Amino acid sequence: MTAFRFRLGAAFVSTLLLAAPALAQTAAPAAPQAAPLPALSASHQALAVEVLRLSGMSRSIDVIVPQMVDRARQLFTQTRPELAADLDKSIQALKPDFEAQNAEAIRIAGAAFGHKLTEAELTDLKTFFSSASGRKFVSQQPFILEEMFGNLDIFTRGLSQTVVDKLREEMKKKGHSL
Repeated sequence: MTAFRFRLGAAFVSTLLLAAPALAQTAAPAAPQAAPLPALSASHQALAVEVLRLSGMSRSIDVIVPQMVDRARQLFTQTRPELAADLDKSIQALKPDFEAQNAEAIRIAGAAFGHKLTEAELTDLKTFFSSASGRKFVSQQPFILEEMFGNLDIFTRGLSQTVVDKLREEMKKKGHSL
């Protein structure tokens, strides 16, 4: 699952980096804006972020900024390999800025929790994720997902053939040949 998440994140980052110059040059019509969501109280936001972290979901967010930085470094060093040392120093110097960007991504993700769940519900989730069972669930989640998606992939390949065969059989009863 980690390799899959890395590939997915890398593809996302690559797409953003490669599309950014083109997007900046063409003025797109303004997309309709959703009504802004109400601001969360500081305690609601903090609890939402804590549940985000305890649930393990923040792992997917915590890789966004480092992957973006790595991808940018790769793009720059592909064309200018002699700049690698200076790029590394610049990355190190900008580390506080990148950490702030990561904190903003976590805040945004936490807000999604907060807008869908009350503080009482988040408190219940915090209790669960802080329990031994909750911690085990979080630690095993990547392995559960890997097994689940692997098995579902095998299942859906077989299901596809079963659906086609059954439809052919039914259509044959009606005098149609597929």
